[in-house]
Amino acid sequence: MKRVNKWRILVVSDASQKVKHLSLSKFLVFSFMTGIAILTLSLIGSLTFVSQLSNENTQLKQTVVQVEEVLTEQEEQITTYEDDRTEIEMHIEELELLEEQLTEMIATLEPNEITAFDEEGPQGGIELAVDRKDIQPSKSIKEEDETIDLTSLKQSAPSLVDRYENAIDQLEGVKTDLETIPVYWPADTERITSEYGYRSDPFTSTEAYHSGIDLADGWGTEIYATGDGIVSFAGRDGGYGLSVIIDHPNSYETRYAHLGELDVEVGEQVQQGDLIGLMGSTGRSTGVHLHYEIIRSGETVDPYPYMSFLQRVLND
Repeated sequence: MKRVNKWRILVVSDASQKVKHLSLSKFLVFSFMTGIAILTLSLIGSLTFVSQLSNENTQLKQTVVQVEEVLTEQEEQITTYEDDRTEIEMHIEELELLEEQLTEMIATLEPNEITAFDEEGPQGGIELAVDRKDIQPSKSIKEEDETIDLTSLKQSAPSLVDRYENAIDQLEGVKTDLETIPVYWPADTERITSEYGYRSDPFTSTEAYHSGIDLADGWGTEIYATGDGIVSFAGRDGGYGLSVIIDHPNSYETRYAHLGELDVEVGEQVQQGDLIGLMGSTGRSTGVHLHYEIIRSGETVDPYPYMSFLQRVLND
C-alpha cells in the first residue's frame, strides 16, 4: 500500500459551490507547527526574562536609593564630625593657652634658674651660719598625660575652658592682694651677682649662708618698695650699711641694704613701686649693689620667686 505524505484539506463554502481541495505536505505542516511552538516558547521565555530584568531593575533602583540615603547620611555625619573636630580644636587651642598661662603662674613660684646671674659682681650682706639640713629642696610638679576620646572631649571642653578661665580670673583677682606681698622687682637692674643660699663668702672665701639676693648696677640706681607697708627702719645697720626695712600688713618684712642714699623715714607709709633709696656700697660690701631680703614669719626666704612673679606672669 502506497504511503501518503500529504494531507488533503477540503474547503466547502456553500452547497452550490464546488468543494475545494488543498493538499499540504506533512513535512511543511509539522515544520510550521514546530516553528509556531518554538516562537511561542521563545516569546514566553523572552517575557519571563523581561519580567525578571524588570524585577531586578526595580531592586537595583531600590538599592541605589538606599545607597544614596546611606551616602547622604554618611556625608552629614562627616560634616558633623568635621564641625565637631573644628570646635574641639578651637577648645584645645584655648585650653592649651590657658593651661600654659596657669602653668607659668605656678612655675614662677618655684623657678629653676635665675637669669643674668653674675657671681663675679659686687656682693655683700651678713653671712649666717645655717645647717644645710635646715634647707629643704623644692618639690617639682609631675605632669601626667591623659588620653581623652573625641566624644568626652567635646562634652567636657566647654566646662574645662570655663574652669581654666575662672582659675585665671581668680588669680587676676588676687593681684590687688599681692600689692601687700613683696612681689615687685626691687631695683632698676636685672644683674644678679649673688643668689640666696650657700655661697663662698666674698671676704673670707669660706662657705657661708647668704640670706638674700644681690643685684648690682651703677651708684644711684633707684631702689623700690616691693610691697605696700610701713617703714620700720631707715638708717645705718652695721654690716648692712644704710638700710631700709619695710613691715608689710601680713607676715612679711623686706630689707634693702648697702644703699647710698635713703629716701624714706621710719613710720612712713609706702606703696608697691615707691622709690625708697638709691643703690650704693655702704657697710660690708665689695662694690655698688643692693642686698635684698624677704623675711616671712621671722625667717628669710628665697626672694627670687617673689621678685619674678609679676614680671614673668602678669607682664607688669
